[in-house]
Amino acid sequence: MLIDPGYKFCPRCGAPLGRRRLKEFEPERLVCTRCLFVMYLNPKVAAGAVVEHQGRVVLLRREIDPRAGFWVHPGGFVDRGETLEQAAIRETREEVGLEVEILGLLGAFSFLDSEVVVVTYAARTLSGEPRVGDECLEVRTFAPQELPWDELAFPSTRLALKEYLRTMDAWQPVTADRATTVEISRALVTSTLRSFEAAQRPAAPRIDLASEPGRLEVLLDARTAAFRAKDVRTASLVYPQLIEVLREGRRFKEALEVAEEGLALTHDPLLARLADETADQLAEAEKERC
Repeated sequence: MLIDPGYKFCPRCGAPLGRRRLKEFEPERLVCTRCLFVMYLNPKVAAGAVVEHQGRVVLLRREIDPRAGFWVHPGGFVDRGETLEQAAIRETREEVGLEVEILGLLGAFSFLDSEVVVVTYAARTLSGEPRVGDECLEVRTFAPQELPWDELAFPSTRLALKEYLRTMDAWQPVTADRATTVEISRALVTSTLRSFEAAQRPAAPRIDLASEPGRLEVLLDARTAAFRAKDVRTASLVYPQLIEVLREGRRFKEALEVAEEGLALTHDPLLARLADETADQLAEAEKERC
């Protein structure tokens, strides 16, 4: 619900304000009972930026209400005499200590129950390192597949991040040596968003992840690309997810092969643990068959 700001008196002459409908098709306005000054309750405009820093997205944890403790991209209200782009750059500097370049518009977001219109841009770092600034408890950078979807502050934050991920190739020049990584990131982001959005729906009968349309195929493609590129960082993200999906489908032999392949590539302790667990599950499944 929109909050009544509680204005009682005219800012021009000090007389009481009253409510009047000036035109049939408009809502009631606050009108001075003496000088007839009309006090319009206009929306507030905020500008922000989804900032790429060293291949990751910069978010801050809010210190103040509303939504203190939740994650949001840098942003704040636009000052008079300031462009939207200037406001987004200034707020990013104040809140996370980065000088940024605006790359393009992600969207303008408005809601029936809010007086704030949020205009968000894609941006990239020119200089500086992320640090805690005004009105924030913490600053972190997230890989696209690591974004904290269930801890975001506002609907506009979620919409802006989804649009950034959908269009992120346009904001980053893709050279030949980065093409494989971009394809992997796109697959992982698609998979992560699908899982998050499914979790927001009303409870439904549990679905075997291995049979979820497209989920297994996405992870198999990402595994193949990571292995061919010898991309250790991406493999550490892809292989555990794929192992869990295969285990959900009781495909323990395949899951063990994936774990051993990933371990040989990354030497990741998590994959070592998953390999041990999967080997135990495979042995139990073999006993059951006997």
